[in-house]
This record gives sequence, structure tokens and C-alpha cells, in this order.
Amino acid sequence: MNCDIIIPVWNQLNYTKECIESVFKNTPGVDYKLIVIDNASGDETKNYLANLMKNFPRYVSVIRNETNLGFIKAANQGIAASRAPYVCILNNDTLAMKNWLKEMIAIAESANDIGLVNPSSNNLGQKPAAGEPLGTYAAKIAERRGEFIELGAAIGFCMLIKRKVIEKIGVLDEIYGMGNFDDTDLSRRAVQAGYRCVRACGAYVYHRESASFGKVKTFDDDFRRNKEIFEFRWGKPKRIAYILDTVDTNTLKKINGDSMELARGGNWIWYFVKDPIVTPRHSNIIVKYFPGGWFYIKAVFNILKKKKKFSRIMVEEENAGKFLAKLSFIHKAEIGYY
Repeated sequence: MNCDIIIPVWNQLNYTKECIESVFKNTPGVDYKLIVIDNASGDETKNYLANLMKNFPRYVSVIRNETNLGFIKAANQGIAASRAPYVCILNNDTLAMKNWLKEMIAIAESANDIGLVNPSSNNLGQKPAAGEPLGTYAAKIAERRGEFIELGAAIGFCMLIKRKVIEKIGVLDEIYGMGNFDDTDLSRRAVQAGYRCVRACGAYVYHRESASFGKVKTFDDDFRRNKEIFEFRWGKPKRIAYILDTVDTNTLKKINGDSMELARGGNWIWYFVKDPIVTPRHSNIIVKYFPGGWFYIKAVFNILKKKKKFSRIMVEEENAGKFLAKLSFIHKAEIGYY
């Protein structure tokens, strides 16, 4: 297994040290090299990186920019300098846990159509209990090695990319400036080209969320701008609710197929069900159970109370559709039938 790990750095010396040390400590079984892109850091960080390359020439190379080009351009510089069959873009405010990269690559190699891989992370909802050591929690996560779940999009804090995917769809789009939505855009292009984005359930990388972006004064304006660019290209993600009381096997098979296609396109699908059913494994498909009586009332109440409104509500019976249509002034959704 051969992988180039690309780490854009702009100061944050302590975080950078801890990140790189965690990689050195916890990446056995992988032939890797760090390609560090120094985005005009101050002397302290600059000197640390220079010494790192001097002391570990086999494992570390540093590309120095005299101005801060931003995360996206720095990541693309690293990709351009890389020759390995795998590239992993890694934020410098992360902590890699034992066998993180080995497991991510194993998942990537388990299917030809897996193109982008994230590890499990607090960034994706896998958080240790209060006071629980990261190493202890990561050891529990490692018990799920070999498992993966599809994602609506990979996130760029720690993103493994197959070289053949880059060759087919290109690198991160620099129109997104300093960052945000560049990873989602890359994911949409990968899915469009026939690849899947997945989370390696047995790998773990902790992320100090927003440690870098929190220092950028224009973050909110940049985020809105990039969101507009992304939605102009790919459309606004839809939120679709299925109210499933009783459903036959063939109908459920069709619903699951439609839902998986929508989820791979970055949309969100909610199943409101009375009894357990077989559903696809995808991060964007969410199942809510309401056993016992008053099923429709419970399901509709949960739909109405959500702050993020649904684009469409799918029901089986015409009477249920008419009832929901009368409440459209609250939920604002289109009513459909399955």
C-alpha cells in the first residue's frame, strides 16, 4: 500500500506537531510520505517543518508558499507533487488513531467503485463519551474494521482519494477560494463518474473542528458565496420524507432503490415507519420508528416540527395525502404517492 499524505499548514504549530506525530506513531503497514504545504507560516512553524524534512527526508517533503494561497490551492499543490496510487488530504488540526490509513486503504481496495474514503470521526458523529480517552474510543471503533457505510459526500478534513479518480475527474475546484463546498463538489463529480463515497467504520481520526476557519474573518461571507456556487451547479439538496405504515416487498424494493439514488446525489431521505424494515446503508437515509398506535399522527407531528422543511412527503393513501395537503401552509412540501 502506497499513499501520499498531503497536509496544508498555516501556522498552528502545536496542532501541526501533534498531527504529524500521530501520523508517525499510528500508520504502520503503509508505505507513505508526508507532503506538507506551508502556506506562508511564521518563522517558528517554518523552521519546524524545515527541520522535519531534514531529519526525515524519506517520509517528509515540504513545499513553501510565500503567501497564503488557502487550503484548496495548497491541497492541489500536494496532489500535483504526488505520484502514489492513493492520496490522503489531511487537515493539520487532526489526530490520527492507530491503523487509520491502513484501514481506509483496505476499504478503498475492497471495491473498484469506491473512490473517496473518510474515516470515522467526531466530524461525522462518532464522538467519545465525556472524559473517555481518544485511544480507548478508537480501539472500540477498530472492532468494526472491514465495514463501511456510504456517504452523501466525503469531507475534506481527512479524505482518501484513489489516483484513478483524480485522473478521471480532476482535483479540487479552486473557484471555492479558501474552502467550503470544494470537497462536496469533488464528491458530486466522483459520484457522477460512477464512484462511491464511503466512511471506513473501523478507522478513526479526531478533528478539532473549525480550528483553522474560525480565524478567517470572511468565513461567513465566503461560506454563503460558495454555497451559491455549489447549488447553482448541483441544485439545492432535497429532503424527502416517506411515511410507511404497511408496505409490500416489491414497493419497498422500489422505494429503497429510489432512495439510494437520491442519497448518492447528496439528498436526504427520512423513513417514518411503524415496524422495522430493511433499508439501504447510507448516511443520508434516516429511519425513525413509531411503534404502537397513532402512527400517522406521530409521523406527521415529527415532520411538522422539524426546523428544516421537507421538499416532498411521500404517502401511500390518497386520504393521507389530502390531509397533509391541508397542512401545506406549515410543512411547505409537495405531496407524492408511492
